Amino acid sequence: MNISLKLAITILYNILLIICNQITARGSATQVSTELKAEKNKPKQTGLINIIEKPLKTTKDIEPITSKFVKPVRYTNVLSLASLSVVKKKKKFIELVLPGILIAKFENKKKREKVIALSNKKERSKEEQAYLDEMLKSYKAKSLDDLKKRLLTHPTSIILAQASIECGWGTSRFFLEGRNIFGVWSFDSSKPRIKTKGTRNGKHIYVKKYATISEAINDYLKTLARGGPYARFRETRAKTKDPYTIIKTLDKYSELGEEYIAKMNKQIRYNELTKYDDYQIDPKFIVVN
Repeated sequence: MNISLKLAITILYNILLIICNQITARGSATQVSTELKAEKNKPKQTGLINIIEKPLKTTKDIEPITSKFVKPVRYTNVLSLASLSVVKKKKKFIELVLPGILIAKFENKKKREKVIALSNKKERSKEEQAYLDEMLKSYKAKSLDDLKKRLLTHPTSIILAQASIECGWGTSRFFLEGRNIFGVWSFDSSKPRIKTKGTRNGKHIYVKKYATISEAINDYLKTLARGGPYARFRETRAKTKDPYTIIKTLDKYSELGEEYIAKMNKQIRYNELTKYDDYQIDPKFIVVN
């Protein structure tokens, strides 16, 4: 074999080797990319629920709810529902906020179970006692029994009724700009908030601005758990789960007073919201310890 032929074979071999390496590298890159995408879309474990975070581009991205077992989706943004028909707007609004409500209620339940378990222990570690002390402070509870009562939650129908009234089924400015679905006021200028058009005694009124719907729901639950005006509400929900009885104690939530209670009553009945009181997080997404 002459030198020219040997050289040609060597060059051809090196070219084929380079091509093979490039194909392998591309395959590896594709696999890595696929794995990264899978990891990105994998449900994120938060606490005892595998929560799925999801952005919204259109209302079609809102997950449909077809059974009492609801997928724990945490939406990272909101969209205006104003352009939808009344029936569709209500349906989409419930599908948008219900997962967050059920996640918050589940997490509150687990906190309460932990408090009960620790309160029943004869001896507690420093960490366990520190946890109880922090919870007592955080919820402004006077005792462990008081804390247990404050950590109770109320029927989902009430939460949906208040949310729909306060943000107009997902059409209000405060909902779109600040994820504020419960009309919660702000008195702290150091925290994110939105100025309303109205005034009170000559002073501007502000409402809280939240990063997510879930943050708004958690703050709403904590407001009812801590607030002095809601003591009668907490006493009542500890005795009954009947939404129509409980809402009678929420006259202090709005300046409308008794009129507000009547609006909630109508909202629950007309939209048949009590059917959601039995809804819960899909057990498939709950982490078993």
